[in-house]
Amino acid sequence: MSCATLGCNPSQPTGDREATVSAGGTLTHQGQPLAYYQVLLTPQAPQRPAAGTTDEHGKFTLGTNAPGDGAVVGSHRVAVVFVGPPGSGGDGMNDFAPPPAPKLKLPAKYGNAEKSGISVEIPAGGDRELKIDLP
Repeated sequence: MSCATLGCNPSQPTGDREATVSAGGTLTHQGQPLAYYQVLLTPQAPQRPAAGTTDEHGKFTLGTNAPGDGAVVGSHRVAVVFVGPPGSGGDGMNDFAPPPAPKLKLPAKYGNAEKSGISVEIPAGGDRELKIDLP
């Protein structure tokens, strides 16, 4: 087979792994933990974003290439979206029930990294103690 058949176009994503550092922290609203929200960090540079889901205490661990592997170094815009608690059984792949309503309805702007007004810096040494407090 030729590259034309296989789609070996150099402009296509290669699936290369991003270099990451350990990253995670706590998501709160006015100091109170936000449980079961996805935290998405979008780098200012054109790199893959990092995501993690908060637990019942608002704690999250970020992953870029794989769950929990961290985030790329640099400045990131932040978005948060309620995803609900994990399912009670199975792998979650066939559970299409909508999540329960969040205990707190946040303004829609927080679901968009471009509009949230929140940013964080991931230092070269990583940061497992990020504090993201929504006003």
